[in-house]
Amino acid sequence: MTRYLALLKNLEALEAERNRISNEGDILFDCWLAPSKPGGTARTGKAHWQLRSRKAQFAGKKSKYIKASEVGQYEAALDRGKTLRRLDKQIELLQKRIEQIDAICTVPK
Repeated sequence: MTRYLALLKNLEALEAERNRISNEGDILFDCWLAPSKPGGTARTGKAHWQLRSRKAQFAGKKSKYIKASEVGQYEAALDRGKTLRRLDKQIELLQKRIEQIDAICTVPK
């Protein structure tokens, strides 16, 4: 029974951590930042940044140009998305373990 209680405590801690991270700010999934070279006749030498995705997420487009000053915000949002994915997988595994223990310990009437 102590293992069961430890699993419940771990599940509660992971869910609290997930809630804390989800309330911090914007969250991005399945995206990455990529530098892009300026095109056209205006070659200033400054690198531009694009936020890219495999799915159309940005007003129906798969990429979005962002300012160099916004790169940090988008990196943080990407990190939060990765962390939430990892936490969701851990929560799912813990829930399956708890369900297995419940199935074993319950006595049919």
